[in-house]
Amino acid sequence: MMQTIAIVGETLCGWLTAAALAHRLPRDRYRILVVATDTAESEHVHDGFGDFAPVIAIPPQAARFHAEVGLDEHALLRATGGGQALGVAFGGWRNDGAAAFLPYGETGAPREGIAFHQLVARARAANHPVRLADYSAAALAAQAGRCADTSIPHALHLPTARYLALIRAAAVNAGVQQLPAPLATSAVEAAGIVTQLLLSDGSTIAPLLVLDCSGVAASVAGQFEAAFEDWSHWLPCDHRHVEVIAAEGAPPPYSQVDAHNAGWTATWPLNGVDVRLTCSVQGSGERFRSGRRVDTWRGNCIALGAAAGILEPLHPTALTLLLSSLARLIQLWPADPVAPIEAAAFNRATAEAWEGARDFVIAHYAVASRAGAFWDQRRPMPVPERLSAKRDLFAARGRLPMFDEEPFDEADWAAMFDALGLMPRRYDARADLIPLTDIEQHLVEQRTRAIAQVRALPRYVDAMAPLWRAAA
Repeated sequence: MMQTIAIVGETLCGWLTAAALAHRLPRDRYRILVVATDTAESEHVHDGFGDFAPVIAIPPQAARFHAEVGLDEHALLRATGGGQALGVAFGGWRNDGAAAFLPYGETGAPREGIAFHQLVARARAANHPVRLADYSAAALAAQAGRCADTSIPHALHLPTARYLALIRAAAVNAGVQQLPAPLATSAVEAAGIVTQLLLSDGSTIAPLLVLDCSGVAASVAGQFEAAFEDWSHWLPCDHRHVEVIAAEGAPPPYSQVDAHNAGWTATWPLNGVDVRLTCSVQGSGERFRSGRRVDTWRGNCIALGAAAGILEPLHPTALTLLLSSLARLIQLWPADPVAPIEAAAFNRATAEAWEGARDFVIAHYAVASRAGAFWDQRRPMPVPERLSAKRDLFAARGRLPMFDEEPFDEADWAAMFDALGLMPRRYDARADLIPLTDIEQHLVEQRTRAIAQVRALPRYVDAMAPLWRAAA
C-alpha cells in the first residue's frame, strides 16, 4: 500500500527535505508531496530557515547530501554563481585587536594520541609564539586567495533562489510531486495526529507523516500547544537587516563577521556583490527570536528548519541541523502515524543537537573580549551547563568534554576558543612525555605540509571565473 508523506512549505527547507527522502525511501511504497502554504508562496523565495539573507551558507557536511542527489560542487557553482568559504574571519571580537580566523577542516595533526592544540599549548608554554590557524590548510588557502579542492573541507555561499531551483529539480526528478493547490486547513485529532490536509481546490491528503518546513509560521506544527524554549537571554540579538552591496575586485574565499557595539555583521562575498546581514539588539529591520520548539515531533507532525527553531546565523548551523534531523528520521522511520517511541527518541536526540549548536554560538559572546556595554554585559552571564563545562575545562587544561549529537567536533571548539583568545592555563600533562624538540619538529612538519598543500591549489579567482561566467 502506497503511503503519503506531506511536506508543507515550498521553501528551500521543504525541497531539501523532499530530495533527501526521495533518495532514501523506496518509491514503490511512499508518495512524497510538497504543498505550498499560500497561493503567493511560489512567487517568493523563502528558505524556511528564518529568511535571514538571500544567500544560504552550505556547511562542508552537505557535500555528501549533494552527491546523493546527483549534484557536484562545480554544478552547484556553475548554476548559482556562488562561491567557496574556507572559514570565517572574525573582526573586532578581541580587545587586543588580534586577527581571528576559524577555518573549516583539520588544524595540524595529533601526535601519540595528544591533540594538536595541546601540543601547541606546550610550545607556547616554552615561549614559542604559535598561531593555531597557521597549521590549517584552509586558513592558509584563504589567506593566499586559493581555491579549495576536495582535500580541504569548505563551505559554500549560494544565492538562495538559484540553489532552491536546483534542489527542486533534483527532488522532482526523483519522483517528488509538487501539488498545484496550497494548503487551506488541516484536521488534527486530540492525540495530535494530522488525519487530513485540505487544499484550496477541495482535494484532501491523508498523510502518514507531515513534515512542516513552512518556516517561522509553522503552518501545521503551530496548531499544537508546544512549549517553546526561549534563548534570547543568551542570544540577545532580536533584529536583522540585510543589504546587497556592489563589490569590486575578486571576492575572498571566506566569510567575515565583524562585531559592533550592539551585535555583529556577517558578510558573504559573491561575484560582484557582498551580502551583509546585521543582527543586533533593538536595531533596524525585522524581528526574530532565538529558541526552539521543545518537541519537534508531535503526533505525526515533525517541525523542521525555522518551524523547529531559530539560531543566529553566525555559522551555517541551519542546514547542519536539518540534515542531521533527516538522517535521524530515516533511522527511526515509523510504520504508522502513531509512533510515540520513535518520536521520543527523535525529540531527545534533536534537542541535544540544537543545544550543541546553540552553545557554539553562545560561546562567541561568552569568550569575546571586545569592550563596550553590550559585550561587557554578555561575558559574566551564566551560560548553559554543558557550555560552562567546555569553557571552564578548556580554560583550565585545554580539554573539551563532548556530548551526544553535537554538530561541532572537538577540533572546531578548540579552534574557535583559540581564535577568540581563550588560552588554556595548563596543557595536557601527557604532552610532557614528548621532548620539546620533537614537538617543535612536529609543528614544522605540519606547517610545511599545509603550505605544500596550498601551493598546489589554483588561485581562487582563476578557478571560479569560468563558473561565474556560466552562471551569468
